[in-house]
Amino acid sequence: MERSQFTIDRALYSDDVAARAAHRYTGEFGVEVRSQGGNLTVIFWSLDDSELPENLWVRFSRDLLDERLRATVRAETGGLQQELLRAALHQAQPVVSHVEV
Repeated sequence: MERSQFTIDRALYSDDVAARAAHRYTGEFGVEVRSQGGNLTVIFWSLDDSELPENLWVRFSRDLLDERLRATVRAETGGLQQELLRAALHQAQPVVSHVEV
């Protein structure tokens, strides 16, 4: 069974970012994330004994960057998202009309 192992510096990528990026591959490969001090080790292996793609590191590193950007956007727009949700829920409240029967 072929395996690829990548070491991720926790100073660059949070555990959450690394887990989200690794999770993208769980439908395609076996994935394991290990904590090793200041680093995370992410291990991928083939589920069907086929070879892992040569560009796996390129794909995974791109997904790490993508998840890091998404985390930054979530952090910076969290208040706005809450306010939009509140406004949407407020408008969704049922209107009670006063109808005499």
